[in-house]
Amino acid sequence: MSVRIRRTIHYTLLLAASALLGSCGDGGGSVSMLPITQKAIGDSTSVYYTDFSKYPQELSRLPIGVFDCSTDGFAVMEKLLTADNFDNITGHPVPDGIADFGGEHFQVLYDKSNAPYGGFLEAGNVDFLKEQFIRDALFLMGDKYYNLSVDEYQSGYKDPVKMIVVSSPVADYYGMSDIGALLEGSGTGVKAVNLIGSAVREAISGADEEGNLCIGVLYSPDGVTSREYETVIREMASDSGLAGRVQVFNQEGCGIAAAMSGDIRYVDTSARVARKDYAGPVTGISYNNIDATLIDRYGFDNHGNALLYPAGGRNLSGLQLNSVENYVRYHLVSMIERHRRSGSRIPISSIILADCSFCHVRDIMDKVMSELYNYKRGGIYLYRSSISPDFRFIDPAECAVKDAYRMLREDGMLALRGSKSVLYPFVSLPSSSVPADSLDSQGMMKESLRFGRRSGTETITTKVVPFALRYVTSQEVKEIELYPETFSLIRNSLY
Repeated sequence: MSVRIRRTIHYTLLLAASALLGSCGDGGGSVSMLPITQKAIGDSTSVYYTDFSKYPQELSRLPIGVFDCSTDGFAVMEKLLTADNFDNITGHPVPDGIADFGGEHFQVLYDKSNAPYGGFLEAGNVDFLKEQFIRDALFLMGDKYYNLSVDEYQSGYKDPVKMIVVSSPVADYYGMSDIGALLEGSGTGVKAVNLIGSAVREAISGADEEGNLCIGVLYSPDGVTSREYETVIREMASDSGLAGRVQVFNQEGCGIAAAMSGDIRYVDTSARVARKDYAGPVTGISYNNIDATLIDRYGFDNHGNALLYPAGGRNLSGLQLNSVENYVRYHLVSMIERHRRSGSRIPISSIILADCSFCHVRDIMDKVMSELYNYKRGGIYLYRSSISPDFRFIDPAECAVKDAYRMLREDGMLALRGSKSVLYPFVSLPSSSVPADSLDSQGMMKESLRFGRRSGTETITTKVVPFALRYVTSQEVKEIELYPETFSLIRNSLY
């Protein structure tokens, strides 16, 4: 029996099974394929249809794909390009001085026109959001693209991918099962790696001998919240058979990422006294307020204007943070202090850094945790019972990259090229069919249209084109430049 016939039979059976599952409803505990996925696999009249029977048999030479709606996707791309966690000959988890994915080809999709994914959640439009994740996956698995957003047909050709790295935490939490159903239904052998699952698996390994576990989660106000992370932690802890108590301490890292990006509401390098347009933590007794009784433990940097006071004195009631380091210090101390006050007897074994940008301040974070671990008051180590001696920060991107390597190696799908890696970047833009009065000053869809589009239609409102600097803002370029290996390959692809 030919491969194409076997795959056709596989598609037919899978669609039948999907229809059966769909008739059971959510109460039955089964997850059926989304309608867009069913069209992609079995409806040749649909714009989403992909003839997976023609997918390349040999996957190892194909690229690895990454998608995200923010520049965090480039952070994950940098990890893929620079990771050295394994011996490339033996596969043992020992660095060998050679990039683990050396010689691999990559594709990264910056889904800018649908950003931020969290906007769909706020608008209550999860159905369209889930469809968009499938569209992103289908693009990476496809072999065509539009050269310009005004093009009617996809005249550009590219290789389909052998693996999809779901960089966006929102896509991870809300769309991973749907993407998995697409990949399984395609019969191609393509697999997906997600950041949340990889990070939580790593964190769960920190459980003690009795199966007790305490994890911290430091997350940004935008994107996946503590609720989603905690849900995954508890589900995976249960699935892994942990018999002890599982605790999760969450901290909304308000201001860290914003301060790093130069948002003047959080850091104003020209300010000398407290200001009215400040949006960071303030002194008070509520959650995410600066606790004046912890000033010695925060260890704030007070050089220059890193801290701002009201004009005329150093009144703590009007204290404002004005440096990236002080935001980091505030949030880590707040989390560990809440653990101490809770009376928990399970020390925090790890803190998951749920925002890719936090990797840029790991040195500050390590310093703060060391200070807290060694902090004494009245001759007593105040936080030794709150911080495990084996404490570690967990970067979801690092964990996902390790998982990707293991999966590709186990499946014999590493390219093993002797040449340098190649990166093909793409960006999504509003289609030229979108009315001009529905676009903002930057040429992106206004939020009312962007987050209000209806699911279930085949209207093309965004098109994926080759990445070009003219499609992104100067701020976005600065953010991408933070990842030098990735940016150098992007520049190579532009000329």
